[in-house]
Amino acid sequence: MQSKDLILSTSTFPPSGSRDLGIIYGVSCISTNFIRDTLASVKNITIGGELTSYSAMLKEGISKAEERLRDEAMRLNADGVYAVKIATPQITTGAAEIIMYGTAFNYV
Repeated sequence: MQSKDLILSTSTFPPSGSRDLGIIYGVSCISTNFIRDTLASVKNITIGGELTSYSAMLKEGISKAEERLRDEAMRLNADGVYAVKIATPQITTGAAEIIMYGTAFNYV
């Protein structure tokens, strides 16, 4: 898709002089591999600390969900998205679903 500078905002109010285009979302389902998942489980049980493989997994998932949210906004020819939220329900051990959603808008 052609690049466009979109405004993404967590504000719950629409920008002044804008028209809502509706709620849009981007979704990413990601997982670690078996070896990294096993090593993370061992670390969690034995020494504790940050589970870097899970942190990296979530970071990648958030990035992909944001990219997909932007793609959907571009498809609608939106100027931006406000009230952006992120949800991360766990769907299984070692995997996560990242949902990023908000309201697309155009300036009038």
